[in-house]
Amino acid sequence: MDITTFQCPHCQAMLRMRRQQLADTRFPCPDCDQPLQVTQTTEGEFSISAISATPTRKDHSHLLRRARVLGDLLHRYGRFLITSPVLMSWLVAGTGAFLILLLILFDQSSPSQSSSNETVTKVIEASETTLKKSVNMEPSKPDQPEHVPPALATLKQNGPPQPETPVRPEPIKPAPLVVQEEFQELIAAKPEDTPPLNARKPQLAQPLPALEIDVNVALQIPIVEFRQPTEVPLKQMISQLEEMLGTEFQFAENVKNDKRLMETPISFSLKKTTLSDLLKRVLSEVALTFSVKSNKIYIQKTEASFKPDQSVRN
Repeated sequence: MDITTFQCPHCQAMLRMRRQQLADTRFPCPDCDQPLQVTQTTEGEFSISAISATPTRKDHSHLLRRARVLGDLLHRYGRFLITSPVLMSWLVAGTGAFLILLLILFDQSSPSQSSSNETVTKVIEASETTLKKSVNMEPSKPDQPEHVPPALATLKQNGPPQPETPVRPEPIKPAPLVVQEEFQELIAAKPEDTPPLNARKPQLAQPLPALEIDVNVALQIPIVEFRQPTEVPLKQMISQLEEMLGTEFQFAENVKNDKRLMETPISFSLKKTTLSDLLKRVLSEVALTFSVKSNKIYIQKTEASFKPDQSVRN
C-alpha cells in the first residue's frame, strides 16, 4: 500500500495519504478543519494546497465532518464483517434473539393490559349499578299542601277550646287460659316383615404356621467357644440349649419329676465344638443322655441308672 506524507499549510500538521489519490481531491484537515486540495504537478508529483473555503456555518461543517467520519467508520466495520463470516453469523443470531425477546415481552404485557382494562371496566359498571340502585330506592316526594293538624283546624273554626271530658280506662280483659294437652307417649312399632339384622363377627387372622426345624441339622451347628464360668442350674442350661436349637425338649418321667436333678449346678467351657457335643457334655454332668425321635429330642437317664418301670412321655 502506497503511503504519501504531506504537511498542512495552515497548521503544519503531518498528513498521510493511503491509496492513490486523484488530482483535485478536496478534504478538510483533521486538526484545523481548513479545506485542502490535492494537486498534481506537471512532473506527476502530488502536493497539497490550501483553498479558500466557502462561507459556511461552523456548526454545519462540524456536523458534516461528524457524519463523514461516522460513514467512514460504518464502511470500515461493514468491510470487516464481510471479510469475517463467523462474526457476521454471530451478529445475525444476536439480532434475531433480541427481536424474539422483544416479541415475548410484548406478548406478556398485552394480556396484563387487557386484564387491567377489564378490571377497570367492571369497577365502573359496579359503581354505576350501585348509584342507580341508590337513586331508585329514594321515593319521590310529590308536592303536597302543608298539612294542618286537626286540633288546630278545629280551634280556628270553633273558637276557644272546651274542657276535655275525662276518659274512662277500659277494663283489662283476662288472658285466655292455655290448656296444656296431655303428654302422649310414643311407642315405636316393630315392622312385621323386616328380617332381623345379623351382625357379622370379625374374622381373626389365622396364625402363621411355625417353621419346622430339622433337629439333626441344627445339632451340627459349629460353635467356636462356649464358656460358663459361673455355676447355673441344669434347668437354666436346658432352656438356653432349647433356644439355641429352636425346639422344645421332651423329658422322661423320672427326669421331669426329679426337681433336685433339675437344680444341679453346672459350669464348664468348650472350644471348637458343635451343639450336639455341647448337649452331650451338659447331660453327662448329671448322668443323662438324649436321642432324636420323630424330629424331637428326648432326654432320659443313662442305661446304668435307667429303671425298666419308668416310662417316657412326649
